[in-house]
Amino acid sequence: MGKATVMDAPSWPPREDHPVENWTDDELIDQYRYIKAGFAGDDSEYLDNDENVAALIQEIIRRGLDDLAEAVEEDPASAGTD
Repeated sequence: MGKATVMDAPSWPPREDHPVENWTDDELIDQYRYIKAGFAGDDSEYLDNDENVAALIQEIIRRGLDDLAEAVEEDPASAGTD
């Protein structure tokens, strides 16, 4: 049997061997929350222009996790759920 790869959390920026497309839904939202909270109140130019952030947002949209992402937008410290 092969050895399973275990990730406690996704790396940022995403690694080539574990791109955002391979992250779980929870990993995507958790990383989005971390990024939004880390830059809350700061100039959002980084968030608007970083291609890794864009890839993360595109994957969230592709999976239909918009509602969870919107909850993060409202409160970056939220769990993203009701």
